[in-house]
Amino acid sequence: MPPDRALIFVLDTSAIIYGFNPQLVEGEHYTTPRVTSELSGKKTKALIDLYVSSGRLKIREPKAETKDQVKAQASATGDLPVLSETDLEVVALALELKQEGRETVVVSDDYSLQNLCTLLSIPFKPMVTKGISQEFWWFIYCPACGATYDSSSKLIECQVCGHALKRKVYSKKHISWENQTASK
Repeated sequence: MPPDRALIFVLDTSAIIYGFNPQLVEGEHYTTPRVTSELSGKKTKALIDLYVSSGRLKIREPKAETKDQVKAQASATGDLPVLSETDLEVVALALELKQEGRETVVVSDDYSLQNLCTLLSIPFKPMVTKGISQEFWWFIYCPACGATYDSSSKLIECQVCGHALKRKVYSKKHISWENQTASK
């Protein structure tokens, strides 16, 4: 990374809960309105207010088109059923900042969110977990009758027999550590 370009960190809910402190990490820091709405507890909310008022954390909502682009990719990989709207918004914000030519890293311990970041070539940094080492493509199936469903499906039970649906990997590829996380 050139020295004149600041690294941008996009924080998901887990990053804040596990103690990521924008005042201690060099670079710009962003999160989304949905992330802040998920945070509870007076201490956490007071910290967020302090970070925002000091200018160390910016709250920004990604554009609808970027959200749609991220949702389409999540649908294609089969990650959509397990990603929340907040997760999708975090990745959309990171993608939008990346498309603006900014070097962006998502800080998250969510494996499905990391998988989506990998597929969109957005680096990520976990807080307390090791992070993923493979990218996955999923399909949805019924373990009882064998029916399969489009990976974008938000169904939770089989339309044929009523059994609970599951996800299964149909393709995976090893990813290198350099490609998945920010520079140390």
